[in-house]
Amino acid sequence: LEMAKLDLKAVEYVKERMPMIGVGTYQVQSQSVLTDTIDEAFRLGYRFIDTAQIYRNEAVLGRILPDLLERHSLDREDIFITSKVSPANQGKGKTSKSVLKTITDLNTPYIDLVLIHWPGTSRLKSNHKVREKEGGGEMVVEDNAKLRAETYAELEELMDQGKIRSIGVSNYEIKHLDALLEECRILPAVNQCECHPHFRNSELAEYCKQKGIHFQAYSSLGGPSYVDDLIKDATINKIAKAHAISPAVVLLAWGLNQGYSILPRTQNVKRIGENWKAIDIKLSETEMKEIGSIEKSNKACWDPSVV
Repeated sequence: LEMAKLDLKAVEYVKERMPMIGVGTYQVQSQSVLTDTIDEAFRLGYRFIDTAQIYRNEAVLGRILPDLLERHSLDREDIFITSKVSPANQGKGKTSKSVLKTITDLNTPYIDLVLIHWPGTSRLKSNHKVREKEGGGEMVVEDNAKLRAETYAELEELMDQGKIRSIGVSNYEIKHLDALLEECRILPAVNQCECHPHFRNSELAEYCKQKGIHFQAYSSLGGPSYVDDLIKDATINKIAKAHAISPAVVLLAWGLNQGYSILPRTQNVKRIGENWKAIDIKLSETEMKEIGSIEKSNKACWDPSVV
């Protein structure tokens, strides 16, 4: 009953417009690398770019996109761009200002999807209060929960104004989503989280499904610090051999086969094509079960449960 009251316009936009596979750009700042990889991606049929304020490449993307779109006879409407509000830009006033700067940097009239990158304003614990000196004395002003709520409310306003077409979150745990769903007007369209066979995040993915929030996987290959371990997994390699594909493609297909969208990133043009193959790979129920019972567990990226 509660759900019926929430505005589904963000969810509907994402359902209609967002591709299942995008180009991740985390750690990629070089203009020539971004140009080559996105050029190849567009050539293959990718139509989705994932960036963030914290990646410090939005202005570079804004410089190269007009030429790349023209080269591939694409209009702005043909592609989908996601950005994310950095922890430092959370809170009233800051959020809008930062998103308007992102729009300018990306050299675009609108952004398809904007996420809150992280449930905290820094990596500080949930009970952390941001202190502000006022008239010499210290006064406790904000905490993470309040800033999160203000940030989402500003994203809702930007969506009402048409500057962003859909909104969502990233790295939100069930407790963060529970709180958000009690206070938001517009149902978040996406929760983008770490997800791979050694960190399956199934309970969270299931929760999102029940609430009508699309679950999007990042670090499908384990992320920069863990990719080498994940690629060596025996179960993944066995399945890769059976399909005559690389372990990386199995890892990507595993996400897609569950209905998660994926954002593989690479600085290697050849791998853009390799990753694209994952779209056509159907893993059997048995294979999905085998992967689902891998016992090794490792969260490779930052941990939102402390926020």
